Amino acid sequence: MVNRWSQKIVAFLHDPPGKALVLRSVSHDPHAQLAEALQQIVLGRPSEAGEKERAVKADHIASAADRVNFPERATAYWDRVNAMLTHPLAAGTPPQSVPLPAQDLPQLDNEIQEEAGHRVLRSWITQLAAQPDSEKRLYFHIWRLLYAELARRTSLRGWVRLLPADTRQPDHPLEQHLSITAAIADALPEPAFLVFSIGPVQEFIAAARRTQDLWMGSWLLSYLTWRAIESLAEEYGPDVVVFPSLRGQPLCDHWLHTTHNLPCRPSEADLARPTFPNKFVALLSIQEAARGAEKAEKAVREEWKQLSEALYQELSVCFPADEQTRQLWEAQIQQHLEVYWVVLPWIGADNAPGKPQAEAVKATYRALLPPDGSWPFEEIYQVLDQSGRYDPNWGTVYSLLYDLADRAFNARKNLRNFEPVCEEGPKCTLCGQRAALRSKQHNARRFWGQTANSRRAQRKYDIKPDGKERLCAVCAVKRFVQREVLAQKIGLRSSFPSTSEISAATFKAQVLDNLDDTHIKQALQTFFDHVDQIQLPQTVSEDAIPYLQAKARSRGELAQKLLRLDGEYLFSEAWTPNVLEETIPGITAEQAQEGRRCLNQLYEAIDMRPKKYYAVLYMDGDQMGRWLSGTHEKLASFASILHPDVANVLQNDAQWQRVLNQRRFITPAVHAAISSALASFSLKLVRYVIEERYAGRVVYAGGDDVLALLPMDHVLPAARELRALFSGEVKVGCSDRNTDLRQAAWEVAFKDDQCTGYLVFDGEPLLTMGPGATASIGVAIAHHLQPLDLALQAARRAEHRAKQVWERNALAIEVLKRSGEALSVGTKWFYDGVPDAVGDFIAFCELLEKEQLSGRFPYAVHAVARTLCGVPEEAQKAELRRLIRRQAGESLSQEEKKRLAEDWSDKLMRLAQGMVAQWPKNGGRAMQEIKRIGLEEVAQWLLVCSFIVRGGKQ
Repeated sequence: MVNRWSQKIVAFLHDPPGKALVLRSVSHDPHAQLAEALQQIVLGRPSEAGEKERAVKADHIASAADRVNFPERATAYWDRVNAMLTHPLAAGTPPQSVPLPAQDLPQLDNEIQEEAGHRVLRSWITQLAAQPDSEKRLYFHIWRLLYAELARRTSLRGWVRLLPADTRQPDHPLEQHLSITAAIADALPEPAFLVFSIGPVQEFIAAARRTQDLWMGSWLLSYLTWRAIESLAEEYGPDVVVFPSLRGQPLCDHWLHTTHNLPCRPSEADLARPTFPNKFVALLSIQEAARGAEKAEKAVREEWKQLSEALYQELSVCFPADEQTRQLWEAQIQQHLEVYWVVLPWIGADNAPGKPQAEAVKATYRALLPPDGSWPFEEIYQVLDQSGRYDPNWGTVYSLLYDLADRAFNARKNLRNFEPVCEEGPKCTLCGQRAALRSKQHNARRFWGQTANSRRAQRKYDIKPDGKERLCAVCAVKRFVQREVLAQKIGLRSSFPSTSEISAATFKAQVLDNLDDTHIKQALQTFFDHVDQIQLPQTVSEDAIPYLQAKARSRGELAQKLLRLDGEYLFSEAWTPNVLEETIPGITAEQAQEGRRCLNQLYEAIDMRPKKYYAVLYMDGDQMGRWLSGTHEKLASFASILHPDVANVLQNDAQWQRVLNQRRFITPAVHAAISSALASFSLKLVRYVIEERYAGRVVYAGGDDVLALLPMDHVLPAARELRALFSGEVKVGCSDRNTDLRQAAWEVAFKDDQCTGYLVFDGEPLLTMGPGATASIGVAIAHHLQPLDLALQAARRAEHRAKQVWERNALAIEVLKRSGEALSVGTKWFYDGVPDAVGDFIAFCELLEKEQLSGRFPYAVHAVARTLCGVPEEAQKAELRRLIRRQAGESLSQEEKKRLAEDWSDKLMRLAQGMVAQWPKNGGRAMQEIKRIGLEEVAQWLLVCSFIVRGGKQ
C-alpha cells in the first residue's frame, strides 16, 4: 500500500549508500539495482510504479538544485581519478579538498552494501515488523541511523557519511541528498516553503540576574522552537526541515528515543544544552504547509501554556495567591510569545513539470525584483540549459524560490504585532517590563516576601527573602520551571554555576591539581572541617563545571566537597556575619572569623587567591544571513566545488569559462552544509573548548551564536580557539587524515592553505564553515558581584564594536572595573604580517605571568604611546626596545633581555602597523568611533593583559 512513509523510504533509498563506489567507467553501474534490492528488503515487496515515478521526479529536482548540470564529457569516476571531497562553502583555487581512502572500490562497496542491506536493515525489520506504524518507525530508523550505523560498522568509519552524491561535484554527502529527495517526493506536485520563528529572543534571554535564569531563558527558547519542529516531524517526517539540521540534535534524539524507541538516547548533559535557533525552514506540500504552520504555532503556545500551568500548580503551595494573582499570571503568559511564519508556494505548479516550471519561477522573480543591469543568474542558467544533459527544473531555480520565501518572511516580521498592555503596580525586578505578581491582600513586596519565607520555598527555591526579588509570571517560569516541571517531564536536571563559581574556577583547579601536596591537602581539610561544623550548604552540582569535574575524578571526597561548595565562599569577603546570615541564620562573628582564617591558610598553602573577575563571551558568525541566502562574496565558486579533473575539462569550454568563477547558487546542499557545520560547531566543538579545555560553561550555542561564561584568565585562549574551529583553521600535529583533535596536539592556523575545512573529532569527520567564513566575539570582564545584566550588556556592546567598529572578523573586550572605570579594546584576528594577533596578546600575558617582563611595562608603554604615534616607526620601535630591556625580568641574562626586547618590540610594532593599515586613509566613521589606532590601541591592550594576569588588581 502506497503511503507517505513507504514513499519516503523509496525516495530515501533511491541510491544505495555506496553509490560513489559503485559508479564505474568500464561498465554499466548497478546502483539502481542495488537501490531496488534495499527497497525490497525494507518494504517486503518491490517498490510500486507510482512510488518510483515520484521518487525519480524528486531526485531530478534535488539533483538540479544541488549540483551542476554537467555535459556528458565531464566525468570523474573514482576508478580513474582521485577519490576526494571538496568543501561546499569555501572558495579556493585549487579547491579546498580532502582525499578519501577509496582505492579498493569493490571491497569497500561490498562491505557497505552487505552491512546496509543484510545486517542493519534486516535487523530493524525483525524488530519493528509487528509494531504499529512500522513503516513510519522504519523510515525514522533509516533517516536517523542508517549512515550512523554504517560509520560504526565499516572500515571507512565516519567518512562513509560524507560519501558524495556525485563524484563530479563531491561537495555534498549522499545522505543529505537522499533526505531532501524524500522531502520533495512527499511535497510533490505542489511544494511550498514554510519559514517559522518564535520570540522575543534577546529580551527574554537577557532578563537575568542569575546565571540560572540566563541559561533557562536560552533553553526555553530552544525547547519551544523544537516543539514547533516536532509537530511537523511527527506528522510529515524530520526530513522536511531544511534548516537547521536535526540529526544528532539532543531534543530530536530524545523524541525519537522516547516516542519511537530509536536507540539514540541523549545524555542529561546534552539535553541541557540549548542548541536550536529560534527560526527554521521546512519544505511541505502547499496543501499541508499552512496547516503545518498553524499546527506548529499551536504546539508552541500549548507547550508554553502547559509548562506555566504545571508550574503555577506547584507554586500555589507557597504562593499567597488569589483570583487576582491567577488573572495576572494568565494574562502575562498569554501575551508573552511572538510567533511569525510565512508560506511560499513554489511558483509554476500549474505548468508542465521541468523547464516550464523553472521558467515560471524565473519570470516571476524578475518581475518582482527587476535586476539592475546584468543578472548573473540568467547567464549561469543559460549555460546550464544549453550545455548540460538535462533540461532545467524547479531545482535549477531553488535559490530564487528560497530568496522569495526569505524576503516574504522578513517583510512579515517587520509588520510586528503590537498589543496594548496596561499593568499597574511595581515592576518585576528581573525584566523590569511586566508587573510583579501580587494578590488583593498582599502587595508585590509582601507577596514575594511571604513566598520566600514559606517552608517549601526555603527548602527548594533560590529566591531572596523579604520581597527583595519580585517576579512576573514569565520570569517566574524562567526561575522555577526547570526544578518543578522539566526535571520530571524530560529529565532536565542540570544546574548552572554562579558568577562567583566561574570566577573561582581556576583557583579550584589549582587546588585540585596540587591535592597530593600534604600541606595543601591539610589546609583544605581544615577549611572544610569548619564548613561542615557551621553547616554551610554545599549547593553546587559536581558537574557544574566539567573542567573541574574531570580534575576531581578519583581524587576522593575532599575534592568532591570542593566542587560542591559555591565559589562565593572561597573569597574572604564572604566570611562576614552580614553575608553569611542569609545562608546560616544565627552565624556568629567568631565563626565567620574562623572561616576567614582557615581560608587564608589555604591561600598561603597554594600561594594563590581566587580572581574576583570573570568573563562573558558572546560570539556571532559574520553575515550569516548572506551565507544562508547565497549572496556572501566568500561563498564557493562553481570551479571550487567540482572535482579538479572535471573543472579542468570545463575550463576548455568557452561557455563554461564564464561560469566557473561565478559564485555558486544557494542549494539544499549548501543549506545542509551550513546547518551541518553549525550543528557540529555548536553541539561538539563549542562544548569541547569552553567546558573541557577551559573552566567555563556554555549558556547556549545555537549554530553560530554562542554565549558562555569563563574565568577571565581563560577567555582569550578560548575565544581564539572558538574562532579558529568555526572556520576549521587549525593544524593537527599528525598528517594522518583520521587524527582526532582530542588525541593529537593541534594549533590555531589562520590563513593556512593546508586547512581543508574538515576536522576529525571523537572519531567522526566534521564539516566546518570553512576558511572563507569569519566570526566576531565580544567579551565583557566583570566583577563576580556586579549585576549580571550589566555584564551581558557590556558583552553585547563589545560584540557590536567588533562587528561595526572593527568591521567584523574581530575580537573586542570591555572591562568593567569595580571602581567604575572601563577599558575597551579591539583587534582583528589577523592582519597582513600578523597571522595571529590575539595569540600575540596571549603570549604577552604569559610573559607577565612568568615575570619575564615587569607588571610596570604596560603602564610605561601606555604613558608614552600617544607621543610615540607622532614620531617615525623606527623611533617608536627603538623606544619599545629600551622600555622592554629596562622592565625585563631580573632572572634574565643580558643576552636574553636583548633578544626579548628585539622580538617583542617587533611584534608590538607589527600589531600597531596592522591596525593602522586596516583603516582607509580618510578614517571614516569607524576611525571616529575608535579614536585610537596603532600603538595607542596596542598599549591599551597591554593594560587589559596586565589586568587579566593580576586578577583585577591594579
